[in-house]
Amino acid sequence: MNMPIPDDAVQGQGHEMALYADDGTLLSWRLYPNPTARVRLVLSHGNGLAMDGYQVFWRVLLADFEVAIFDFRGHGRSQSGAAAEHHWTQFEADMQALCDALAAQVDTRPLVGVFHSLSAVTSLRHLHRFGPRWDALVLVDPPLSPPPGHAMESEHASEVQLLAEGALRRRPGFDSAQQLAERFARVAVFGAWQSQACMDMALASLRQAEAGGAWQLRCAPEREASVYRSNIWPLAQEVLVDCPFPVHLLAADATLQGSGLPARYALDLHQRCAIGYTPIAGTGHFLQLEQPQACADAIAQFLQQTGLFTSTSEPVK
Repeated sequence: MNMPIPDDAVQGQGHEMALYADDGTLLSWRLYPNPTARVRLVLSHGNGLAMDGYQVFWRVLLADFEVAIFDFRGHGRSQSGAAAEHHWTQFEADMQALCDALAAQVDTRPLVGVFHSLSAVTSLRHLHRFGPRWDALVLVDPPLSPPPGHAMESEHASEVQLLAEGALRRRPGFDSAQQLAERFARVAVFGAWQSQACMDMALASLRQAEAGGAWQLRCAPEREASVYRSNIWPLAQEVLVDCPFPVHLLAADATLQGSGLPARYALDLHQRCAIGYTPIAGTGHFLQLEQPQACADAIAQFLQQTGLFTSTSEPVK
């Protein structure tokens, strides 16, 4: 069921929409109509984040595409829902609710998912459970589980535990959004973000309880940690290889010293399984916030290659 949702987060253009998940949790998505666009893009975020924080990326796409952005439960503009339902199986069901809402609009244009991190993993799990609902997928630096026996299997198992421990150490509250923005700007893993992205993400991932009061993380550290810890799904490679529609990996730079496991595994999937792949030079896991135009160009180029998209602006070189 689609309906307007109150805007208690970052103000922005676009049509505020919402839908109820199967457990009654109110989920937010926002549509940026573009009647001349040939393709509809649906974007979502990584664990603990929110789509208003990705504005430096998705606003670049608005000229050529109709864009919808979606916040999973416990993130951004969506309600938190029960703590017991904050898990991968429910995320799959929430994505299906979104697909049903999009289908109800009876738009015949190709529907392409562009999903970062948590939402990328969810899109493959959703495909396995519900079947194909997209015309193509772009998975942005997805933290996929390598299959049993893979050389990176144990590294992935160790990494999800380290990420969970890091999330539990995260402070849940801040005196101001500026305080979190400054943290994003100075911590190495976030240091290459576009400057505006630091404040965008701070505002998107925090909620102020009352005027002049403290700011709290919208995604509680305990929930963020539980999602990291449970990100073990050995079917990921099988589902990816057998995907019945075009799929592309948009990845961080695996050649950088200290590059992340998602980037290195994306390169491995490209080399072993011939999965389409574009690395963005010099970037880390948050490549969309570091090099938004390069990411947008890579998406357009992939869709041109599939025949789903012909740019109405300057051609991608």
